[in-house]
Amino acid sequence: MMSDWLITLRKHAITNFGGNVSFVPKYRYKPQNEAEVLELLNKHAGGKIRVVASLHSWSDVVQCEDVIVDMSNFDSIQIAETATGDVLVTAGGGCILHNLLDTIHSKTNSTLPTLGAVKVQTIAGVVSTATHGSGKHSLSHYIDSLRVAAYDAESGQAKIYEWKEGDELLAARCALGCMGIILSVTFHCVPKYDIEENISRFDTLEEVLAHESEFPLQQFILIPYLWCYFVYQRRAIPTKANTFGERLNINIHRGYKLIGVDVLFHVAIKVLLSLGNPKLIRWFYKSIVPNIIVQIDNMVDNSSDALTLNHEYFKHLEMEVFIPARNIYQATKLVYYVTSLFAGIEETLPDEVASELKKINMLETLMEHKGSYTHHYPLFFRRVLPDDTLISMTSGSNEPYYTISFFTYQEPRTQFYEFAGFLAHSLTQLYEVRLHWGKYYPLNNSDIAQKYPRLEEFRQICQKTDPKGVFRNDYAKRVLGFFD
Repeated sequence: MMSDWLITLRKHAITNFGGNVSFVPKYRYKPQNEAEVLELLNKHAGGKIRVVASLHSWSDVVQCEDVIVDMSNFDSIQIAETATGDVLVTAGGGCILHNLLDTIHSKTNSTLPTLGAVKVQTIAGVVSTATHGSGKHSLSHYIDSLRVAAYDAESGQAKIYEWKEGDELLAARCALGCMGIILSVTFHCVPKYDIEENISRFDTLEEVLAHESEFPLQQFILIPYLWCYFVYQRRAIPTKANTFGERLNINIHRGYKLIGVDVLFHVAIKVLLSLGNPKLIRWFYKSIVPNIIVQIDNMVDNSSDALTLNHEYFKHLEMEVFIPARNIYQATKLVYYVTSLFAGIEETLPDEVASELKKINMLETLMEHKGSYTHHYPLFFRRVLPDDTLISMTSGSNEPYYTISFFTYQEPRTQFYEFAGFLAHSLTQLYEVRLHWGKYYPLNNSDIAQKYPRLEEFRQICQKTDPKGVFRNDYAKRVLGFFD
């Protein structure tokens, strides 16, 4: 009976990783099987339903005060080999990414075609917001098929859909929960590969991008107030057995990443923020950071460890913008001057930057924020190839996008919200920027609708599997333009 797996949460809030989204649902379900999923959908066909995953999103995409579904019991992993020798993996929607990788690696000589920065997300969460790494498409692009529980448009009853092709598959590859509850996802795997990495310093963006063909998986950071780039120059190479010395070097490098970057660097940032003096932040990046980033040559590690971090150790908030490759230089210049002026270390703007902001009536707004906020974290750049989806952040494009992530570890976040909001509105209007659906999202549908040519088509497909709008929360209405 349903009462056996219904958890009432009338007095318990659900709060996301960043602490910026918190809500209290009336009901929370943790179904054991597909029949129970269909049962709860039929029971609440007149309400609102969303799925809660790892809560690693910073947007309010999950928020729902009615019914929340926990799919953590759907963690099965099935591996199959096609007649041509390809490896297919089917993972339940609630399967944690690091568990999926461990299973694939232990049973095959294969791996997933790309990875994001962390491995704590569920598969449904990863694909619902088009999680990405650098130098490849998002993971959504590589989905072969999905099984989803939603509604039949004619009968109104819950049913299971399986999409293997067509526009429904393209829509479901990145649907933000609006097409139903993801039961399982199937990917084509690729042969295991290692990552060869250099960490190098460059003074200009032109120098960084000049090495892109040689290191197609590279990502890089721009150090604020020092205004130079440290580049993780990466390329895939075939896996091989390591000697004892090579394994020792790998473990030393992993230790440096874990202790030096994931822990001590962030402790230093938190301490500096607690002192409340913006000059210390600028001094830290200009005088200390250049001496503590270790530049390395030809470090080799497996892709699963080399491409990921442990940045979930410290609570933070992130906004990520996607910039068409043709606009990356102009957009980065704007980010530089906006960051510098907010920090009060620039008093005026070059004529070409001021002129651009005048065109969108935002120059005066920027000047009002002069000296109001010192950004305290490196700007993180990645390159993402176009996705074969309807509405992921790189969908419908014939060119790559560069992403810039803006992190804050400071609380309260009022000043960061002003900074991020200004960047989001100005970059969107000037340089055709899109924002990551699953991260801080200060824009509305009126700001972004024209950036997604197939958004209306996506809404129509969702209407077929959800005619009453059961899966549409306030986020879907505000950002995606749905209406009841």
